[in-house]
Amino acid sequence: MFSKETITLKSTSAIIVAAGSGTRMKSSVPKPFLALDNNTILYHTIQRFLPVADILEIIIVTSSQLLTSECLRASIPKSAPISIRTIAGGKRRQDSVYNALQAVNPDSTIVCIHDGVRPFIHPDTIARTIKLCDLYDGAIVAVPSINTLKQIQDQLIVKTIDRDIIWQAQTPQTFRKDILINAYKQAFRHNITGTDDASLIEQTGGRIAIVEGSPWNIKITGRQDLFIAQSILDKGAI
Repeated sequence: MFSKETITLKSTSAIIVAAGSGTRMKSSVPKPFLALDNNTILYHTIQRFLPVADILEIIIVTSSQLLTSECLRASIPKSAPISIRTIAGGKRRQDSVYNALQAVNPDSTIVCIHDGVRPFIHPDTIARTIKLCDLYDGAIVAVPSINTLKQIQDQLIVKTIDRDIIWQAQTPQTFRKDILINAYKQAFRHNITGTDDASLIEQTGGRIAIVEGSPWNIKITGRQDLFIAQSILDKGAI
């Protein structure tokens, strides 16, 4: 279904964070487990990682209440060619990722972190972030800003920011395992909460590359996103 890049194989653990609630959707079902084209959003997300030759395992992080749920079982593809495990998350996303880091395979040298509600990431893009860990401490998927950006204070514009130097971060965000674990330990030691995983490595002076992503790599957070996601599938846009 998907092409694979010719790259040096590594041992990479993929962490998929699927602990989001359904509050913005006004749904009792957590977002990763909402239906999308007869499967859950999380099911579609997992499918995007299975063709990537570098990935040794997938670790799904979700709430402790859902670990034995039917919706989680239904989200895991049958007869997957790699190990797929589930663990309980924490209070914050940062805590959830750190829990998963404690559970990764000792043979893994790279960790790839992805939002469970981004079901349209292309496998080749995932592979490119892994490949760049040969040269850098990590690589994240991002897209150039297309909108004019304003800095405001007290509801007044302070200045216009040059959008040509601004990129919007997506996931996956992929890093060398030892560097990522060290960044997390430093964050906990100094009580730092990062807006994403890359920001924690930035705090330690790490070098992180950018892989240009796609506007189709949407994060499904509201009801309008679910409609867009279904349209993407219906029109075969990916």
